[in-house]
Amino acid sequence: MRTIIIGGGIGGLCAAIALRSRGIDAEVYEKSAVHKEVGAGISLWPNAVKALVKLGLGDALHSINFAPEHFALRRQNGATISVTDSMEMKSRFGSGVTVLHRADLLAMLAERLGTDHIHLGHECSGFDEDQDGVAVKFTNSEAATGDILIGADGIRSAVKTLLGHHDPLRYSGYTAWRGVAEYDHLDFTPGETWGRGKRFGMLPIQNERVYWYATANVPEHESDPPEGPAALLLSLFSGWHEPIEKLIRATGANILRHDVYDRRPLRSWGRGRVTLLGDAAHPMTPNLGQGACQGIEDAMELAGQLAVGPDIERSLRAYEAARIPRTGRIVVESRRLGAIGQWNSLPLCRLRDLAFSVAPKSAALRSFAPIIAYEEHLAD
Repeated sequence: MRTIIIGGGIGGLCAAIALRSRGIDAEVYEKSAVHKEVGAGISLWPNAVKALVKLGLGDALHSINFAPEHFALRRQNGATISVTDSMEMKSRFGSGVTVLHRADLLAMLAERLGTDHIHLGHECSGFDEDQDGVAVKFTNSEAATGDILIGADGIRSAVKTLLGHHDPLRYSGYTAWRGVAEYDHLDFTPGETWGRGKRFGMLPIQNERVYWYATANVPEHESDPPEGPAALLLSLFSGWHEPIEKLIRATGANILRHDVYDRRPLRSWGRGRVTLLGDAAHPMTPNLGQGACQGIEDAMELAGQLAVGPDIERSLRAYEAARIPRTGRIVVESRRLGAIGQWNSLPLCRLRDLAFSVAPKSAALRSFAPIIAYEEHLAD
């Protein structure tokens, strides 16, 4: 059985690793000529961490990650709203939250898979599928044939469109900036700060670096001013608690900007020998930290279902039936939480902050349990 995976991101690489661990041949085709992502960090929650451990990547992950002891939710003046203890999370769910650079994670996954199974410079332009297999065409005039096609090619997936899914992306109402700065971990408390229509998050990663992100309610498709993103962000977050302005200044021009989108959950993902995975199937806002985590879960479920065999189409539909309800709920919940975090009304923001401050820690962990305690995808 040969699987063609379109997209060499986190989900696509994890799918190939998971499939090959089950004895299923898998090849990854990535449109970029260089396999890397720069300038951004990522947090992995217990559901994803345990999946990577299941794949035998625990030691490799530990060598490149940073696991903060706690996270604080704060007001823009620095006053604490609530604190989450990572050790309590680890005790309850088997792991805490781990933070790392996306480029380091991609490099780790590519090394585990083997670069001979990753084909760069291959952008999918079409496919033909029948009862005997799938033939994929690429814009570089090359082609590949296999038994299964997996579209793991991101939020603007070519495979999704070729399957006939034309549902538009939904703009969240806010844009996000991301950066990585060299900064002393001991000089700040990891977590997120909420203001009115704006948020700022900062998380430590290895080698005395800090991954940070910022959001603001702005019209879709706006651009940074000629003087650059740092100048705009320093204006937006002027007077917010330290070290927010220091982090922005320390990053300089190496700041990424992306409007934040999701899509209404699809009722079906694929047909025949073709299906979707990760952001191609269920793009979601980043408010629950589950974008990459759900792609990793997809990979584990997909490999488990295909290992049952031998009916490929039945296995793919079983994979979709297992994943569509769960990912759809998380898309909705992540959008809801983001909308609350981006409230601009002063009375509503005061009410929001009060509600989070008085909520028992046990209640917060219980609310996260259905997402981060998920175990079904880890079954043998």
